[in-house]
Amino acid sequence: MSDPAAARRAFLEAQIGHLDTLGFVIVGLPQPPFDAIQARREDDTSYVVEIAGRDPAAPFDESQEQALATLSFENTGETWAAPAVEGAAAAVDLVERVLTEVLAVAPETPVDIRHGTLRDERAAAAKLEAMRAFIEPVLEEINGGEVAKDPDGDYILDLLGMRVFVAPRAAPGRPPIIRVFAITNADLNLTPELGLLLARVNFSLAFGRFSIDTDHRSVWFDETLLGDQVTRDELSFVITVVASTASEWDEKIAAMFGGTFRGARPATPAVEAAPTKPGQGGYL
Repeated sequence: MSDPAAARRAFLEAQIGHLDTLGFVIVGLPQPPFDAIQARREDDTSYVVEIAGRDPAAPFDESQEQALATLSFENTGETWAAPAVEGAAAAVDLVERVLTEVLAVAPETPVDIRHGTLRDERAAAAKLEAMRAFIEPVLEEINGGEVAKDPDGDYILDLLGMRVFVAPRAAPGRPPIIRVFAITNADLNLTPELGLLLARVNFSLAFGRFSIDTDHRSVWFDETLLGDQVTRDELSFVITVVASTASEWDEKIAAMFGGTFRGARPATPAVEAAPTKPGQGGYL
């Protein structure tokens, strides 16, 4: 009769030992609460083992948390992660100890295996950092000093009476972009005439476009640049165009369709109360 524990270990060794750089294996249990352990190969010889956090309604009990702490796992919020270990064998040991000492999984219990890679995510993160390194000196030159960020990590410039956002974006498998935008008006009366006006204005513009955020009854003006090809002069030019065009039209739009706006004029309570942009928790 074969040894179930030895068979499972051999299986895990084959899965984890053949991971490419930034590849990972998820070892999942096909029974509630469906715990999942990830073993990931980093871009050196180290491996990281994590176990997904549980739903607050069915958390790890005190003995399980103590067992995780004994194995040097720390609660990061979404996962429990252990310090990196050297080599695939050490990663297999850690996965096995989580299965037996934390989750009390019997050797004969089947596990689900899923493979994946973080290569695209890491490449996107590296592109985002490169864009930030390029953007920040340009913005500091325009601003005359350090530039603030909002909770989404977008840069904020108050220019020509407008609040301009410079938002670098990098997603896996897509070209990196820099979105430059301002929200000209909020709390508008959304009518067909507003859409027709903005369509006519857009047709006359060489750079940028107006758009309507119907959910928040607001008008945006923005332009998008390819993040890995833009020059300093192009970025600076587009920021100025966004600020100047938004400043030219915000008061005109408000006069015809109501709402609030932020323009190149003395602040009023209504203007100060105007929202800036939607963030993770709504308009910032």
